[in-house]
Amino acid sequence: MSRPKKFMNCRYPHPEASHRLICFPWAGGGSNFYAAWGSQLPPNIEVHGITLGGRESRFRDKPCSSAQETVAEIASIIATDFTDRPFIFFGHSMGCLLAHETAVLLKKVYGRQPEHLYLSGVSAPHTKTRRESVTDLEGVTDEEFQEHLKGLGGTPPEILENPELLKVFLPALKADYTIVSQIVYERPKGKPALSCPITFFDGVDDDEHDYDGWKELTSGPFKLYKMPGGHFYLKDVHNYLRILENVRRDFPLAFGC
Repeated sequence: MSRPKKFMNCRYPHPEASHRLICFPWAGGGSNFYAAWGSQLPPNIEVHGITLGGRESRFRDKPCSSAQETVAEIASIIATDFTDRPFIFFGHSMGCLLAHETAVLLKKVYGRQPEHLYLSGVSAPHTKTRRESVTDLEGVTDEEFQEHLKGLGGTPPEILENPELLKVFLPALKADYTIVSQIVYERPKGKPALSCPITFFDGVDDDEHDYDGWKELTSGPFKLYKMPGGHFYLKDVHNYLRILENVRRDFPLAFGC
């Protein structure tokens, strides 16, 4: 599998870091929001934001609308190019689903898993709540898709209200929401596929999510934190600093780092 250029966005490199925090974008999102987190974490944690095709440094790359191909590509890059230190995942909404799928594939194929999964903003992919929330966007017109985006929130108004900008960003947005509609998970019988801890974050004003479902997907410990705000609660500086405080507490800076 060829390596796309600039797939991982690391704005604050820490060559001596003990762990990497790899962040997965929400639908329509990029890597720059997460790359900035590197300035808020100690030097033992190096932050990488995943850049999918059709945006930011990969703007000229064709967006991928296959969840299976996207997860396989991410897992392959992590397993091949990120072998020198342990990794941690964070993902919100679509990124949450991709982070879990990638963790499961890494464990199954490469024998590696994140040391911690920090997840946010969506029900576990095997639950009834998740399956009932999936929206089939097959065959919708651009106008219908635009109305769908307005109802979800999160897409900047300057894009939704500007036909020229919307035309530019529409392929990536449609690809992402197609990926979201594809991700459901058959929970294995018996022991879960993962054993790493899961910490789940959510906005108190977002739709109700199935937290117990996430508990079922690891044999490790589970923690839940709810914060003020809706689906994009994490864009509030106070909220994302609380998320990073959890990461900092779970992976403290060792003496001498």
